[in-house]
Amino acid sequence: MRSPLRGATESAEQCSAVNDLLVAATIRPWVTTHDGLQPHLHFVPDSADVLSRVKAVTAGGLAFVVCWEGGARLGRCLRAACSRAYVDTSRNGRRRYCTARCGNTEAVLRHRSRHPGGKR
Repeated sequence: MRSPLRGATESAEQCSAVNDLLVAATIRPWVTTHDGLQPHLHFVPDSADVLSRVKAVTAGGLAFVVCWEGGARLGRCLRAACSRAYVDTSRNGRRRYCTARCGNTEAVLRHRSRHPGGKR
């Protein structure tokens, strides 16, 4: 389980990973007020393809989570066969799996390891 107090090493690793994504997305955000809208951020030009847009917005969003929330709500699924990452939106911040399905799969595996042969 993740500790509520994150160490400097973990924070530095998160920052480095997000910075790599920002570089890969080749974004340079800017603030605009076009079409009479309130000031808002743009991460890519209107001419950018869909994949570039998704990369840029995802990298920018992760940067916000790390900077404003300390990255404490970012996690990696604890199911050994899963490599997904997630943002913990639970009330108590104690999420451990990317989906209920991964959590349930792990619970079944734990149960079966305690009760071999299907007997209780």
